[in-house]
Amino acid sequence: MDRKLIRPETMAQALSEREKYGRDALPIAGGQSLLVMLRNKLIEPKILIDLQTLGELQGMKAQTNGLSIGAMTTIHDLASSSDVQTAAPILAQGASKVGSTAIRNLGTIGGNLCHNEPGADLPPALLALNASVELRSSKATRQVPLREFFRNYFETVVAPEELLCGVEVPKLPSGTSGVYLKHAISSEDLAIVGVAVVLVPDQKQPAKMREVRIGLGGVSAVPIRATKAESLCNNAVLSDELMREAGEIAASEAEPMTDPHGSADYRTKMVKLFVRRAMAAAMAQLERNGNGKA
Repeated sequence: MDRKLIRPETMAQALSEREKYGRDALPIAGGQSLLVMLRNKLIEPKILIDLQTLGELQGMKAQTNGLSIGAMTTIHDLASSSDVQTAAPILAQGASKVGSTAIRNLGTIGGNLCHNEPGADLPPALLALNASVELRSSKATRQVPLREFFRNYFETVVAPEELLCGVEVPKLPSGTSGVYLKHAISSEDLAIVGVAVVLVPDQKQPAKMREVRIGLGGVSAVPIRATKAESLCNNAVLSDELMREAGEIAASEAEPMTDPHGSADYRTKMVKLFVRRAMAAAMAQLERNGNGKA
């Protein structure tokens, strides 16, 4: 089919074209997911809106309240940014595990989130960071917490007239540690199980965790927070037994699928194992930094 490519010069023009064509148009960012789907005729949009020329969607800014990341920021830039490594190292960890070098060089944070492919590496880390996204149309702008952004397989809450323009990552409390672990057949594959853990120690009692956040990917229709497991660990000392129990509870919150890479039962077992490993690694990180000890 004939397909029209539009290269808007301003955000206003991009949003106008998005509103004009609605479901007949799709934005193209790095193209690492979209072009594969086009080649395989899984989607057939009449219009592609190229976002490459929109400078305001690129780059990131460290602010007093956290990180502001443009939707067209590449995954390579996330992994290599000193701002990300300082303010949200778990996000740099997740970004470094995305696909191949070529995919990281071209793929973008906005495209990664909007594609919402099971097993993607960025969503669990961003969920554990309490991130939100900025969605804009020509008429309005709205902030959506990431935990409300993913709707179903390859589906998000982005409306046909909207563009995802940025990601906001709140500043982490002092002394926080974070670890992202990925279980995959090879380093370039999507995660069979991806686990992100953020630990926020109690400043008065460092051995006690004021808050525990657990993001899971690859084990449900959408990336999720293991809220029941988190509740077990909040305001508690993380013993080996408690971490093992947290893994069991997190596995019960997942709704894994069976595919050629692994059965649902296998994924369930891996959630138990990798939640425990990620929590232990985050605890070790706290102890190296002088926190997490009685």
